[in-house]
Amino acid sequence: MSDRDDWESIYESGDFTHWETYYPSPELAALVAAGLISKKAQILDVGSGGGFDAVFFAQNGFKIVGVDFSRIALKVAEKRASEKNAKVDLILGSVFNLPIEDKSVDFIVDRGLFHVIENVDRPKYAAELFRVLRLRGRLLIRGASEESSAQDRFNPVTEEAINKYFSAKKFSRGLVLPIPLSSSAGTMDSRIVMLRKIKE
Repeated sequence: MSDRDDWESIYESGDFTHWETYYPSPELAALVAAGLISKKAQILDVGSGGGFDAVFFAQNGFKIVGVDFSRIALKVAEKRASEKNAKVDLILGSVFNLPIEDKSVDFIVDRGLFHVIENVDRPKYAAELFRVLRLRGRLLIRGASEESSAQDRFNPVTEEAINKYFSAKKFSRGLVLPIPLSSSAGTMDSRIVMLRKIKE
């Protein structure tokens, strides 16, 4: 994972729109449209960046916390939330040491964070998300495929990686499926998987 200063520089330069989208993530919109996320759910957006997904949830009446380790990204997200009159709780913090209480989150969304985390740090990522999830809470991961990673140096989302870092004793999971991850720059071949915490 890049150094915090690298991310601050990117957000400060304004050169980050190529990974953003002008619409909410279609997969999240589909879940909300189908009523598959309870309005009582506490949602956490890890690596929330400029806040598009967090603002979408807030606009639709959900309680949402966005965590990012870039102060400038959080300022961008705060501005967007204000413009949409959306209540988003934005917190400065690392996914390796989340400023979130144990067993307090029902649904975690990750759009492009897992694929920038190096293998050496992925166990810490999985352990923190396990810690903050309630029993039967869900985690939705979306990130670059192996094909995309070969071009852009991402650490891909693969079935092997999910199995390795998310123990079957702690999580059940659905299929790891192909999905286009859309942004203002186009689409990237990606993978999506939903996991569920099955053990305290």
